[in-house]
Amino acid sequence: MEEQEEYLPPLPPENVEEFVPTEPIETIPFYEPAPIHYFSQFGLLLALIGVGIVVGSVATIVVVKTMMPHVSVFDMTKALLDPANANAMKVMQLVSTILMFFLPAFLFGLIAYKKPFAYLGFNINISWQQIGLVVLIAWMALFVGSALGDLNERIPIPKHWQQKFRQAEDEYAEQVFAIAKMTNAKDYLIALCMIALIPAVVEETFFRGMMQRFFGDWFRNPWVAIILTSIIFSAIHMSYYGFLARAMLGIVLGLLYYYGKSIWLNILAHFLNNAVAVTYLYMSSLKGKLTKDALEDHFPIWICLLGMVLLAGFLYQFKKESVAFLANKEFQNI
Repeated sequence: MEEQEEYLPPLPPENVEEFVPTEPIETIPFYEPAPIHYFSQFGLLLALIGVGIVVGSVATIVVVKTMMPHVSVFDMTKALLDPANANAMKVMQLVSTILMFFLPAFLFGLIAYKKPFAYLGFNINISWQQIGLVVLIAWMALFVGSALGDLNERIPIPKHWQQKFRQAEDEYAEQVFAIAKMTNAKDYLIALCMIALIPAVVEETFFRGMMQRFFGDWFRNPWVAIILTSIIFSAIHMSYYGFLARAMLGIVLGLLYYYGKSIWLNILAHFLNNAVAVTYLYMSSLKGKLTKDALEDHFPIWICLLGMVLLAGFLYQFKKESVAFLANKEFQNI
């Protein structure tokens, strides 16, 4: 009987890289052991934030002096509130926001983890179901934010604090009106980019991509990281009457980042939140009704309560979808 020849599988071609599954962008997992001690990372984080503030402030002065050479440094704040200088205000906001938020986050990821975009969560492992849920979550967050804004108004505080907080709100409204001067569709699209999209990218990179990631890795507790980051996120906007609404939005964005593991989902949610405000300002501008009230959302209480219930439900569904989707992606890439 003829001996059967042993079967050997064919050898792979020389270029084996074609057969190796690869991710579009590598993602560093949460709670990965830090290359440097967390106290050292915290010092680095604070130092980079300081550098961002200094560089951003200097760049702001350079931009304003370049675009408005006739204005002195001491009169810049007043001049920028003039709607005639709206373009200078927009460019200044763009440059300062990128340098104060995005630059420190990028450098932190580069120095501490050597892979800044992977650390910050810039990966495209997202599903259409997640995107759809993010749209619904961002929409429901508007109603919940309205209820929390009303609650913020009802919290009793000393009268002299009330006056200071109201003055700060009025100054903020003036800045928004100076930037949000929109008379046509072109102005509207520019405002969407400058006020809605770019702030969404840089703020989410800074707060969720860097800060929440850092606190999560350090404390090994996602809720501590989410709540702490949300408080800082709201406080840095310097708005007392918007504190609870922004803190709630920060928690929602924190949950999206923790379960979705992609900063792009956060950017989408943040952009939608900003875009609604810009769209409302644009519509008010066309009607000639651009007032401070245009910046405030007020809905009936029953709509806000329904929004809370739906928001919780959509977040739960987002968690389930994200866990299943990411588990399947990990299985495919084993």
